[in-house]
Order: sequence, then structure tokens, then C-alpha cells
Amino acid sequence: MKSTGLHEGKVNRVAVTSLVLGRIVYAINWYCIAAVFSLIAFDLKQNVSGLGFVTAAFYMGIGIFQVPGGILAAKIGPRSTVIYGTTIASLAALLSGFASNLAEIMVLRFLVGAGMAFVFAPGVILVTRYLEKGSEGLGVGVYNAAFYLGGTIGLSGWAILAVAVGWRISLVVSGSLGLATSLLLVVCVPKDNLRSDFKIDPNRLRLILSDRWLLALSISLLGLGVGTTVVGNFMAYYLENVSHVAVGEAGTIASLAVVLALVTAPFSGRIFDRFGNAKRLLLATGTIMAFGIGIAFFGTLYSSVISGILVGLSSGAGFTFGFAAAREANMFGPEYETLAVSWVNSISLFGDFVPPLLFSYFAIQFGYPFAWLCLATLSFILIVPVLLSKASQRRVSTQS
Repeated sequence: MKSTGLHEGKVNRVAVTSLVLGRIVYAINWYCIAAVFSLIAFDLKQNVSGLGFVTAAFYMGIGIFQVPGGILAAKIGPRSTVIYGTTIASLAALLSGFASNLAEIMVLRFLVGAGMAFVFAPGVILVTRYLEKGSEGLGVGVYNAAFYLGGTIGLSGWAILAVAVGWRISLVVSGSLGLATSLLLVVCVPKDNLRSDFKIDPNRLRLILSDRWLLALSISLLGLGVGTTVVGNFMAYYLENVSHVAVGEAGTIASLAVVLALVTAPFSGRIFDRFGNAKRLLLATGTIMAFGIGIAFFGTLYSSVISGILVGLSSGAGFTFGFAAAREANMFGPEYETLAVSWVNSISLFGDFVPPLLFSYFAIQFGYPFAWLCLATLSFILIVPVLLSKASQRRVSTQS
């Protein structure tokens, strides 16, 4: 029988540690392309629009395959889904180091995103499964903190690595690390105990996909994602090409957002466990996020630093609140938990392919200050729907 509860009955530190390490490398492969794109642009004769297209392709891949990933996890189990996704994403990241033109990089980044779509939500379920009961929010926070740690390494460390050995080798290294974590997960995470009689219920699938609270949560996370997308993917390039900051220093400044998110994510998980008012928590973090994006308007080194700090603080807290609320809102038992989180994640991530295109267009046509202000406004507007929606009441059923 497959477990019908949220927990396996005991803490499995080895499994949690391997999942956290996998999440760190996952984030390195997410952010390293932004850290080295100035070198790619010089080599392939591209500009900020090229970065916009590459980033958009990645978010389309990771957004489109979220729900298929959730359905797959319900059928074959979260462990197998995480392993398959990590392998696909890592292999595509490795092959990016051999790309000869921008079109090839776009296709490979789409595949990196597609693979990553099979990792996050099943990973959340596994981490919360192997921690003690009552620490679910903390589990989400720790898993998110691992992402921000990896993002810090990807933005700052890979900028330095690319300068030392070249952008191609740096991408081969990041992809190889990802393949190594796939093997680690195979060894350290217990196999899923699948129910042979379980089948996806179309009616329950429809109810999850039409749940207004889950839709509102996804839109609010899209608003938060505007900030993490433009700051995480464009700040380093902006500092290097507009403020003429060295590649290594620009990567370090850009990584401030993920450093601060790393600090706030686990702490925010504890806040959600104790208070759980997702509406107020998301409003507060969304307001900070919009202000953080907007302050980059001033175009100084100091405003860029403050922007990274505020975006990081709100990102680490906001995504933890949103995903914890999505997991809590699942009404149909453990088989559907991954799907509920995946559905929320799919809309927010698929929508994230738009901000890179908007930002690069506005920056080229009207200048970077205008681009920062427009994206800050968009970020705040997208927080509003969660305030107008009623939270779903958890109604767990263990029947298939």
C-alpha cells in the first residue's frame, strides 16, 4: 500500500539531506546562465534581448510541464519523478556548454526548464514527508532555502568560474553536478510504495485545476516571480553593461537577492506554521517586492544593492508562504498533494516567461529606469487577486 498520510512515521535525515543537495545544484543550473550571459553575448554577438529570449524559453519549459509533472508523480511516485526530472534538466544544462548559437541555447534552456518542472513539487512533498509532523512549513522553507543557496553559488560562483575557465566549461560543470545529484537521489531516497489500485480521478483533477484559491495563490506567486525573474536574470547583465561593473562583482551584487532569500525562507516557514494567514503574509511580501524592483530605477550601485536585498527578503518569505498554503489547501489526499503544488507553480512559472520579454523590450525602447518601474507596477498588481479570494478548506480524503 502507498502511504496515505503525509509522513512516513520517522525522520529520514539522509533522504532530506540528499534532496536539499539536489535542490542546491538545481538552483545552480537555474541561475548560472544569467551569471555568464555577458560572456555568451560577446561570443555569440548578442545583447539584452538575447538574454530575454533565453530566459523566456526556460520559463516556458518549466511552466508548461508543471501539471504533467504533478500527474506523473501521482502515477509513479514523487521520488521517481524527481530523479527523472533532475536527469533531464542536468543533461540539457551540460549540453548548453556545446551550443554554437542562440537558438540552440534557447532549445536547451527550454529542456532544462522542462526537466526542472518534474522536480520542485515532488521534492516539496518528499521533504515534508521525511520531517517530523508539524514541521511542514519549515520543510518548505528549508527546501526553498536550499534553492536560494544554490542561486547564490550560481550567480556569484559561476561568474568567477566562467571568467577563469570560460562559459562553456562552466556550464558543463554545472550540468555534471546535476547528474551526480541524480545518482545521489537514487541511492539515498527510499523507493515510493505505490498503490496498484490508484487511478487519477478526472473529477478531482478538474476540481483542483478550477479551485479559485489555488488560482489566486498562483497569480500572487507570479507577482513575486516578476521580481525574482528580472533581478535574478538581468541585474548582473545590467550592472556589467550599464554601470560597467566587473563580471565577478556584478554577479556578487546580483546574488544578494538569493542570499537574503536564503536567510528568510526557513524562518518564514516557521511563521506560516504558527500563524498561517496567507493573505496578509502575501500582501506584505508582495508590497516589499514591488518596492524592491522599483528602487532599481535610480540606476546607482547603492540602489541595485538595496533592490537585491528587498527582493531577496520578500522572495524567500513570499514563495514559502504561497507553496505552504497551496500544499495545505489540497482537498483530496496525499496522491494529489504534488498536483496541487504543481498547479500553483505552473501558472506562476509559465507566466514568468513574459517579464523577461517585457523588461528587455522596455530597456531597449525606453531605457532601464522605465523598465524597472513598469515591472514593479506589474508585480504589485498581481498580488491583488489573493486578497479577493477565499481560502480553500482542507478536506483530506484517502480514498482513490
